[in-house]
Amino acid sequence: MGIVIGVFALLFGGLHLIAGLSQFKSKDPAARGFAVAMACGGIAVFCGGVAHLAGGLHGWQDAISAATGCLLICVPAYENGRRSGNLHPSHHAVRGVLALLLVAGVALW
Repeated sequence: MGIVIGVFALLFGGLHLIAGLSQFKSKDPAARGFAVAMACGGIAVFCGGVAHLAGGLHGWQDAISAATGCLLICVPAYENGRRSGNLHPSHHAVRGVLALLLVAGVALW
């Protein structure tokens, strides 16, 4: 189960890193600021997934890394949607649930 959680962390972090990098082209400084936060969150989750797969960190140490990264992903995503006036609550709810499952999975396995 630990391998599945680690791979999920790699995919979740990598996907949001790419999403953050794609927003760097925006002319809006607020969007670029949120993009930096999302990219940093993606890097944190990705690195946490690598550490989890390598067995370097365990339990709460991995969970702190995952929770920090997920927070840096979910908050900018919500703010970008709210700021643009194109907020999709179900999309953000699914992202939040996946982030919570990732943090719980990393903490337990």
